Amino acid sequence: MQTILQQTAAARSECGLSARQLCPRIQLSRATLGRWRRRERCGQPLLGRPGPPKLSPLPLAEVRAQIQELEHGAKRTEGTGALYEQHRDELSRRDLNALVLEERQRQERERRDHLQRITWHSVQTAWALDATEWPTGQPGVKLQVLAARDLASNYGLGLWALPQLCGSWVAQALEQLIRRHGPPLFLKRDNGAPLHTPAVEEVLARAAVLPLDSPAYYPQYNGGMEKHIGDVKRVFPYPLPEAYAGDLPQAQGLLEAIRLEFNARPRPGLGDCSTTEMFYAGPHLRVDRATRRSIFESLCQQTWLILHHVKTLHQHSFAAAWRKAAQSWLRCQALISVATHQENRTNQQRLLPLFSEKWSH
Repeated sequence: MQTILQQTAAARSECGLSARQLCPRIQLSRATLGRWRRRERCGQPLLGRPGPPKLSPLPLAEVRAQIQELEHGAKRTEGTGALYEQHRDELSRRDLNALVLEERQRQERERRDHLQRITWHSVQTAWALDATEWPTGQPGVKLQVLAARDLASNYGLGLWALPQLCGSWVAQALEQLIRRHGPPLFLKRDNGAPLHTPAVEEVLARAAVLPLDSPAYYPQYNGGMEKHIGDVKRVFPYPLPEAYAGDLPQAQGLLEAIRLEFNARPRPGLGDCSTTEMFYAGPHLRVDRATRRSIFESLCQQTWLILHHVKTLHQHSFAAAWRKAAQSWLRCQALISVATHQENRTNQQRLLPLFSEKWSH
């Protein structure tokens, strides 16, 4: 900016141009040029902070304490406007928003570090089931897709193109998987109505598979499945061709090719092994029907013991107690390990070399 002022002064003296004639040629407004010249004469910085100057000193510690007490969401913070009105003579809205964003990100990092992450140790211990919509080249038309995976190996068990997401189709796909691979011990699923129809419950009861349902309005419980669907979609990152919207057999063939491609890719987190290798070569859990019944009865007893100590019961209390009892049983059997997000990152960095060496042999 100092160079611009010097050059404009030289041009005006040499060419006799006025500021009105010179400013359009250098693409600078006359007001900005005049403001810079005025500040230069007064010995002030040429660039100042935008907005009117604040009249009072900023009590930064007090403002930070008040920001911590606000209700911070994932993307917005409630009460920012009222806090700005309280400190508008001391703090610009831009600076306040920067402080709020800093605190919101800090709390989000802290929340994530304390989230529990479950690691499943044996194939066939639990499967996850979820549905999604896959865009097609035809505007406004999306393909209904049901996805399933094994939680220990992250192996994609199946992708099904469905004419509509209903219980009978879900039950048919689930029964097909059980016939092919044998029943898992648990099935994780969200609260979507098609996954809880009598047809689906009949398939689970016939195979003696124990359900693990997500808490209401908390899809993060089955977040691994959400991530799996996103990863599978990135294998074919464009909308399906328009012809696939009305041709389910053709769409099913493409989905199967995508599933095979996803399962065949080496994973750095698995020592560069693929999920297919993990699923077929990793440790498998085999549970006969009598043992499944014994596990079910044990979990029921533990669930009622948990409910006995709950002060206020509501419609979701039984499902919450069942999830707690199941997690406790799985940990006692060393079928899962539970760590915070921060601990899990540390363990992965420490164990990955050992894991890679194990699979290299």
